[in-house]
Amino acid sequence: MSWLAGLWAHIGALQVSTIIALAVLATAQLVFCLLLLVYLLGHRGIRRQRARREAAAASSIAEPMNRWLVGEGSADAVAAYLRALPPDSALEQVTRLATLRVAPERHAALARAMERDGWVVRALQGARSRRWWKRLAAVRLLAVVGKPAHRLALRRLLLDRHPAVQLAAASCLGRVDDPELVSLVVETLPRRPVAVRHYLFGALRQCWPRTVPLLAARLRADTPPDRLEVWVNLAEVIATPEILTRVLPLHTHAAPGVRLAVARALKHYFHADSVEALGVLLADEDWRVRAQAARALGALHATDAIAALGLALADPAWWVRFRAGLSLAQLGEPGRRVLRAARETTSDQFAREMATMVSGLPDGGVLELADA
Repeated sequence: MSWLAGLWAHIGALQVSTIIALAVLATAQLVFCLLLLVYLLGHRGIRRQRARREAAAASSIAEPMNRWLVGEGSADAVAAYLRALPPDSALEQVTRLATLRVAPERHAALARAMERDGWVVRALQGARSRRWWKRLAAVRLLAVVGKPAHRLALRRLLLDRHPAVQLAAASCLGRVDDPELVSLVVETLPRRPVAVRHYLFGALRQCWPRTVPLLAARLRADTPPDRLEVWVNLAEVIATPEILTRVLPLHTHAAPGVRLAVARALKHYFHADSVEALGVLLADEDWRVRAQAARALGALHATDAIAALGLALADPAWWVRFRAGLSLAQLGEPGRRVLRAARETTSDQFAREMATMVSGLPDGGVLELADA
């Protein structure tokens, strides 16, 4: 019986150990929940305090800012109010200035009034910081006070390892107005991430007089296809007649990706040669190219291509048939007539179904789908 007593004693010891372990675990969880609650309340309080501080800063600078915007105040008065704010609040207000459409000469006057202020000098020194948020603050400030003397700092920031800093630096291109920096961005576009690349397209469009000659020199058939495709996409965003003229001859390029980019870009080029090139692309071996060509013909209102678009209703690829049907619907009554004929008389089931679907769309729906 001694062994049975020993067993019960062992079980009792295990139960006590289990109870102690559970109590410790419950206590740890309770402490964690309390700490989490304290953190959330504290963080909420900090955010509220920061919001009140920013609202007070915006309110204090509103009057001199509005007077300056309507031409009654001076840039020195605005700079004086910014000087009295905490540096973080001043930076937020200055960042808002960068989004306003202000005459360049008045913007330059404000930059001159601010450039020697201590908080501005300290913030710009953050361009060399190891912390990315300090580099970001410096480049946001450059969007307002930047000038050609800052080109070396901006060059480093354009090549920064952090995407947010790269994007903010791109917004300064027009402010610094340096052709070498624009050339640097254009040259490095193909190796940047897709999200960053598309933002840079918009920044380069804003300084298009500098961008167009640099881009035109790169739109050559002997350019590596992966790089050429990116530059054709940039040409689509800028979409000036000068640059689209350089894109047009690339419609016969051997790389499908390049032909696809050309088909997208040519929808902005209202020229007879563009319609002819898109007619060639409508018979391309790659269905993506054929679909974009059909879309572009509709965007150009190319009534001469109605017959070719009617044939494309029988394309093996659904997306090509869909784009061809939408383009025919965009071309008014002549295009609608082809759709009705395909719906009523064609022996091709796919063409008949596509014509039936598109014919039932209202004009607004056609335009919305065509732009999608």
